[in-house]
Amino acid sequence: MKINLMKINLLIIVTAMICFSITSLYAQSVTIQYGMVESVQTISKDARHAGGALAGGVIGALIGPRRHRGIRVLAGAGIGAAVQGSATSGTQQQYTVSLESGGTTIINTEQQDIRTGDCVSIEQGSYSNIRRVSSVHCETKTQIPQHHKSISSDCEKAKHELTNAKTDEAVTMAAKKVRILCED
Repeated sequence: MKINLMKINLLIIVTAMICFSITSLYAQSVTIQYGMVESVQTISKDARHAGGALAGGVIGALIGPRRHRGIRVLAGAGIGAAVQGSATSGTQQQYTVSLESGGTTIINTEQQDIRTGDCVSIEQGSYSNIRRVSSVHCETKTQIPQHHKSISSDCEKAKHELTNAKTDEAVTMAAKKVRILCED
């Protein structure tokens, strides 16, 4: 009886800690700064092969009889690495932004529609985002409007959801949310 009560108390404490962690993650503020895009470069995005190689190797080891397991592991790892590499390689844009507050920042993203001379907001929390905004924000010092704070927070949540997606369907839905909420 005493052990069951201890297990229940431990479960309540762990649950409370998890809920607090999730709440504090979403409560984290997103810093918004305005600036003018100075330059845009297309850069190569490094391919990541390790996760695919590991998954492919494990699958190769698990299927079929024990005979030739090493060959299946190597073949599975090779195929997994190739698939993962092709899925994560490509190009992205590197934006250099002169901030209204002074200084310069660089942000890399897959967004392709921002050009040199555009006024943008740089949103930084657990994730970073860049979006085009009215030139008014770059011409004069303005207060950050509440709707900019709100959409930045929504974008942050969508990126967190994408990072934690477990199924193909969840990834597809979360990626759509990110495109809708994070791009201008």
